[in-house]
Amino acid sequence: MNIILGEYINRDSVLHHLDPRTKLIGSFSLILSFLFANNLSIYLIYSVLALILIFLSKIPLTAFLKSLKYLSYILIFSAFFHIFSKQEGELLFKVWKYSVYDSGVFSAVKMIGRIILLLIFSSLLTLTTKPLDIALALETLLSPLKKIGLPIQDFSIMLSITLRFIPTILQEFNTIKMAQQARGGNFETRNPFKKLSQYSLILLPLLISVIKKVDNLTLAMEARAFHCGLERTNFHRLKFQKIDYLAFIILFSIIIFLFFYQ
Repeated sequence: MNIILGEYINRDSVLHHLDPRTKLIGSFSLILSFLFANNLSIYLIYSVLALILIFLSKIPLTAFLKSLKYLSYILIFSAFFHIFSKQEGELLFKVWKYSVYDSGVFSAVKMIGRIILLLIFSSLLTLTTKPLDIALALETLLSPLKKIGLPIQDFSIMLSITLRFIPTILQEFNTIKMAQQARGGNFETRNPFKKLSQYSLILLPLLISVIKKVDNLTLAMEARAFHCGLERTNFHRLKFQKIDYLAFIILFSIIIFLFFYQ
């Protein structure tokens, strides 16, 4: 299963050298901004921007395309749902008893664009930033909330552990799947019920493996005297560079332009 979310790929690129806070703020800003877009030309501009960021990250485009393959069922279901649920506007054509209107096609294209852009922008964050750096950036940005008693450090550690274990669990999934295939398991069948039954043979050993990893991680953290609620220091200190300020200026200039353009 080639889902790249949560995986870090080391490259010597512009995005890799940015401060993790810059990438975190930038990713959330881009995701929030295109969620409010209602113009297909705006989505086209965001798509070009996503391709530029992929080029700057020096990560192959095929890595993102492989992830989209596993979202194909969600994309197809979303497309059909929006096409046949929107019965407004100009009638384009009719399929048996179902009518397809321009508003339904526009809604389907918009939803597919949102899912793809959400995957790309969120994946770019994790692909170019180490999980511990993401946790440190989030902890730094949310540090003012410590004054009202929120456990920001504990939350950031939970996030870093979650991001760290996503690729590990996916790798374990592939290992168990290959073991089941060696025993005669057929995961390529077209029958959805049989396919679901075959995948159920993976879930139980995967769950047991995850519980064992969590238990080992708990023992390791306890051996290092980790306790929730304790104030901890960090070995690395985050500091904005000139390239971070330049990235903020370019990014927010594009977002503001697109906001007023639509």
